[in-house]
Amino acid sequence: MKFTIRNVFETDVDTFWNRVFFDDEYNRRLYMDALAFKRFEVLSQTGGPGETRTRTMVTEPKTEAPAVVQKLVGGSFSYTEQGSWDPRTKIWTYAITTSKLSDKVKVGGRYWCEPLGDKRLERVCEIDLEVKVFGVGGVIEQFMEKTTRESYEDTTRFTNAFIREKGL
Repeated sequence: MKFTIRNVFETDVDTFWNRVFFDDEYNRRLYMDALAFKRFEVLSQTGGPGETRTRTMVTEPKTEAPAVVQKLVGGSFSYTEQGSWDPRTKIWTYAITTSKLSDKVKVGGRYWCEPLGDKRLERVCEIDLEVKVFGVGGVIEQFMEKTTRESYEDTTRFTNAFIREKGL
């Protein structure tokens, strides 16, 4: 399943990448406060403004999964995201490995920002997810798409509030 999510942020492209997306405080508050994840940890991060950047992080979302999903993964699961940002194209590319069913669940994608004016942009996220579990793969994919869309809406609200708070 492939889908695209578009969100508008009230800042410019360079500020988004350099002072929001890779900012430690922003990420901690996003995952732990705004999204109420059970766990958020950056395992590694390399590069700086104008350089290729990589980041590996582990998160554990707090979700109310359908019974079929809970039966397969148990009470909770985490995922590791490994991503790379190209300063030339300004595209973030990532792959996610789930803590359970990692051989059957593939999630990845890329996103970038398109300027909409002086202090406004649209983040475009292309997401590719596939769940190969006989009989229930489609149900799990639909659940993952729904929760991803909801999470990105929550992220948009938090990000714009963070941008206003920091005067970015």
